[in-house]
Amino acid sequence: MGYYTNRKNGVFIRMAILAALIISGVALYFSMPAIVRSGVKKVDVIFPQRNEYTPSISCGGSVGFSQVYDIKEDIPLIIKEYHVTFGERVDQGQLIATVDKQAVLDAMSQMYSSSAGAYYTSVDIPLQINASISGEVCSLAKSNEIIGAGESIAQIGGRGALVMNVAVPFRNIDRVRTGQNAVIGISSVDGSFEGEVISVGETPRRQFIGTVEETVADVTVSIDNPSEMLKSGMNGNVTIETGIKREVVTLPYSAIMQDDKSQYVYVIEDGRAVRRDIVTGFELADVTQVFGVSTEEEVVDSAQGIAVNALVSRNRKG
Repeated sequence: MGYYTNRKNGVFIRMAILAALIISGVALYFSMPAIVRSGVKKVDVIFPQRNEYTPSISCGGSVGFSQVYDIKEDIPLIIKEYHVTFGERVDQGQLIATVDKQAVLDAMSQMYSSSAGAYYTSVDIPLQINASISGEVCSLAKSNEIIGAGESIAQIGGRGALVMNVAVPFRNIDRVRTGQNAVIGISSVDGSFEGEVISVGETPRRQFIGTVEETVADVTVSIDNPSEMLKSGMNGNVTIETGIKREVVTLPYSAIMQDDKSQYVYVIEDGRAVRRDIVTGFELADVTQVFGVSTEEEVVDSAQGIAVNALVSRNRKG
């Protein structure tokens, strides 16, 4: 009788131990994921993107004319009154200005010896100045002041020959060639215009770009199908395409880290953030070209505070 009682008690003890192990295992099963998750950092994950990119240079300038004609005389003159204004359209033969003949004679007698003064009084001084071509008035000399012989009285830009005259930083001028395509934006006119580089200046000069003085070269860009709203003197920007359009792999700047060794990103591999050294290339508005990752790989965005090979939980952004 005691044998059977002890055996029965042993069975109960073993069953109690087994039940306790099962309960402990179940509890551990449900509690471990929470413990693990509490130590895993959630990160935003993105894929590198393919973008079309055309190497280019941006520069500023103003609308002008490809051909500008000077109106001048072989003798000194003083303009009494202009009958046109800057930017006005004029026709060939139209009255531009009236000459103050008496003021010219008085000035000649004071400026030259008696023999030279006598010569100028015998010259047929024109009483008015007319436009030599049709076009737009680009400049006018000051009235009531002496204009030297051969100096410009007025300048007229030929109609239909509008161009952009821009200043390209000289450090970039070796990338600019005639025939390159350009996109033109005028600050006071909606939309954009297409054109191409028609001349590249070889002589550098100094010019302020913003608040910084730089060495620049003058470049002329044609304007295809100019709007009637375009006028000489308007300011704008030109983007000159200096290379062939291509596809590049890009990432936002926030995903790229840098230390004293190299630039790098964190790529997700088997649930961990693995460091990947990269090389950057062309810089665009919000992204930069990258070498070393593919468009199929998941990259951590905003990788600040991520440890190498750390467990991460994905929040996919795109």
